[in-house]
Amino acid sequence: MAMTPGGRSLGSGGSAVPRIPGIAEEGLSATINVTPMIDVMLVLLIIFMVVTPILTQYEATPPTALTARPEPDDDVITLGIDTRGSFYVEDQPITDGELTPRLLELFRTERGDRLLYLRADRGVSFARVLDAIEGARAAGVTTIGAITEPQESEQAGAGSGR
Repeated sequence: MAMTPGGRSLGSGGSAVPRIPGIAEEGLSATINVTPMIDVMLVLLIIFMVVTPILTQYEATPPTALTARPEPDDDVITLGIDTRGSFYVEDQPITDGELTPRLLELFRTERGDRLLYLRADRGVSFARVLDAIEGARAAGVTTIGAITEPQESEQAGAGSGR
């Protein structure tokens, strides 16, 4: 039998690790069981997958901004939407079904940017604006610009003496 420097015998296996009485060597495993850790990680993954979409849903109020007054342009095509949600192309009222054919007619000779200006009332639902955009896209419009009212600057209001 081999001996350790401290004078203990190494036993028949030659290992310096002490033997625990009553436990046979063939039933002992020196591996780490990762199954509980994997279970916890999968549960956390599912929780984050459920919670993350809820955290990203938000309401946003767009800020107002000072804008430069645009130069008048006589050859632009304008699509308007009034407070009732009615469409107007070049100040002429049209129905939903007439929107795409009318825009196709107006853009038939247009070779460059197919630019359409959209002027919608602020009280119109976003779904109605999307209906107008879909009709314009079906007519081949490639660029849509939004028309807004310019905001008066604070300095202009203070300088007027009113």
